[in-house]
Amino acid sequence: IDVAIKAARGATGRGEIISARGGYHGHTGLSLAAGDAQFRDPFGPNLPGFAQVPFNDRRAMEAAIGDDTAAVMLEAIPATLGMPIPEPGYFSAVRKLCDDRGALLIVDEVQTGLGRTGRCWGIQHEDVTPDAVVTGKGLSGGIYPITATLMTREMHEVLDSEANPFVHISTFGGSELGCVAAQAVLDIVGEPGFLEHVSALSERFAEAFDSLPFELRRRGLFMGLRFPGEMDALGALLRFIQQGVFCFPAGNDRRVLQFLPPLILTDDEAEDLIARMTRAFA
Repeated sequence: IDVAIKAARGATGRGEIISARGGYHGHTGLSLAAGDAQFRDPFGPNLPGFAQVPFNDRRAMEAAIGDDTAAVMLEAIPATLGMPIPEPGYFSAVRKLCDDRGALLIVDEVQTGLGRTGRCWGIQHEDVTPDAVVTGKGLSGGIYPITATLMTREMHEVLDSEANPFVHISTFGGSELGCVAAQAVLDIVGEPGFLEHVSALSERFAEAFDSLPFELRRRGLFMGLRFPGEMDALGALLRFIQQGVFCFPAGNDRRVLQFLPPLILTDDEAEDLIARMTRAFA
């Protein structure tokens, strides 16, 4: 996230970053400044140059983007916000606003990327091409810390400076072990039928959950279980745990439990998981 923000500012010569209120981009540095107040307020004043607007609100975004906006940065689906699915046309409208006003579009795919939504990138559901995509978490299958920032050549030129080759480096950047793990993940995600399997499992979960007492928000295996109230969600969470099923609350909407089964789940394992979750409400 930090490198995407730095590159956007360097490429545009502007300073402001606009993100979604209630979103999450990380706990350190510029990523913390772009995230929700509950994560940054305990540590003093926020960095200048950051503004937030409600997700899915086109008018608020139009009003926010100004002459000093370097980039709009959004999660493909904001998990911490309760996993709201983007409204039809929202990302297209944001893309056009950025283009019209000389700003860039950064999409945070740390949670949604690499097949989680049934496509390689969550933003592909929106038929929009961002200027930068940030990925992580699943990039190594969760076994080794590694992230990656994909960006346009214009953004990358800011970081590829002959005058100052140290303009952006990190102590453990380019770790060989992390890259080996990432290559294995990319090979699996690229296998024929892999994304189709994710989509098929998503449809099966949707069918099975239709009679259960929650609203299902989903794209692929990126799923949120929205209950009527926080106590309903907490009670369901405890019942799921008793059945050996792991979910966790969305930080900024605790009526929603995040449900993120492995992408390599087999059909038999999915049926076992469905049976356990159904028993939780028996």
